[in-house]
Amino acid sequence: MDSLLEPEEDPAYTLLNEDGTAPLLIACDHASNQIPRSLMGLGIDPDLYELHIAYDIGTRQVGMILMEMFDAPLLLSNYSRLVVDLNRHHDDPTMITELSDGHVIHGNLNLSETDRELRLSTIFDPYHAKYSELVNRLKQKFVRPMILSVHSFTERFQGFDRPWHFGVLWDKDKELAKDLIEKLNEIADRNVPALTVGDNQPYNAKVPMGYSQIVQANDKKVEMALIEIRQDLVADKPGQSWAAEILYEALYPLLINTTVSSKS
Repeated sequence: MDSLLEPEEDPAYTLLNEDGTAPLLIACDHASNQIPRSLMGLGIDPDLYELHIAYDIGTRQVGMILMEMFDAPLLLSNYSRLVVDLNRHHDDPTMITELSDGHVIHGNLNLSETDRELRLSTIFDPYHAKYSELVNRLKQKFVRPMILSVHSFTERFQGFDRPWHFGVLWDKDKELAKDLIEKLNEIADRNVPALTVGDNQPYNAKVPMGYSQIVQANDKKVEMALIEIRQDLVADKPGQSWAAEILYEALYPLLINTTVSSKS
């Protein structure tokens, strides 16, 4: 068996608007809750596919709206993070997690090295190969391209009601994060109720740094705006449009559309 996927199933990723003109790539590492048929639903209750443990709720739709607003290429994962998490390192046990938010993922228990490698070669590797190709292409076209990585988070965690509407996560790109938080707070000043913007909240991007952040941004010396949106805010179409409009207004002034000279 050289692939988890049957011929008629979706590939590892979907790429939309490949020839977009913005100095920006939008990526959603956890855009789908789909499970390859060969994995028999991972042996879990199908209701779990609708929870955050399976995907980042609302990010696919927000990404598609932002794609149109910016005229930027959009890279979307097509399979659940429960199959393989595209933003985890190979030595991270949660890359193919056996337990997520208290739920045992039976289809991930006691995987052989062959089964693990099959998930990587079928889903993880093609996604990140295309991701790298797109980032390298942007670097050839623009002096200062940017990646917008879109994620969402649960409104409640371990009994704590998370107050943030948006979170800006950062490690190396401190100045970009600072500017983006400032822009979001300016928008918050015009909103009732006001936005609450998290600075490395609800997660700290420094510990640990995600795979995409390191490999696709830091290693390539490309800035990444890593955004978390509270999932209850983007669970429906009006909320998805609301979030996309705010992110567009905040991020657009920070993009520097400087084409690389053909003589350079």
